Amino acid sequence: MEIKRVEDYYDKIKERYPDLETWEIEKILKHGFQSLYTLNRHGADVCIRDKASFLIYFGKMFFNRDAWNKYVYLKKKMKLRINYMHNKPVWDGNYYFSLTEEEYEELIPKKSGRYKQKIEFPEIHLFKIKEEAELLFRNKYLFKLTGEEDQGLAVTKKNYSTRNIELIAIREKNGKYKEING
Repeated sequence: MEIKRVEDYYDKIKERYPDLETWEIEKILKHGFQSLYTLNRHGADVCIRDKASFLIYFGKMFFNRDAWNKYVYLKKKMKLRINYMHNKPVWDGNYYFSLTEEEYEELIPKKSGRYKQKIEFPEIHLFKIKEEAELLFRNKYLFKLTGEEDQGLAVTKKNYSTRNIELIAIREKNGKYKEING
C-alpha cells in the first residue's frame, strides 16, 4: 500500500481546474484535510458525497433501527450542547421539558395559563436548551418551567411539584412543534 500525500493530488486538480494556482490548490487541500481531521477527532460523522452517490463516510453505521435512533439522538444532543457552549447565550431563567400524551392526560389539569394548584411529577427531566427538550420525538407537549435556579444543562428531579409551568408548544403530525400564542 502506497502512502499518499497532499502534494500527490496537485497535478490531478491542476488538470481539472487549470485556472487555479498551485498555492491555491495547496491551501484548499490542506484546509479540507485539516477540517476532516478535526471533525473526525471530535466524534462528528462526516459524509462526503457526489450528487449521485456516496464517496466517503466517517462514523458509525447501524443495522438495528433502535440503536441508530439512539445514536442520532446522542449526536444531535451533543451538537446542541457544543453550539450552546460556543455561543455563550445569556440564560433566560427557564428550563424546558416535554410530555407524552399519556403523561399529559395523567398529570396536567385541563386549564390554560398558570396553574393555581401544584402539579406533582414523579420524575421530570428538565433541559436548559429548549431544542434539547424538543429532541424527544415521542413527546407531544412542550412546557416551560420558570423560577428555577441554574442547575446545569440538564437535570432530573424525582417527586417534584410546581405551579410555574406554561404550555408553549404542541407537536403536530408532521413532527414539528407549533407554538401556542398567549
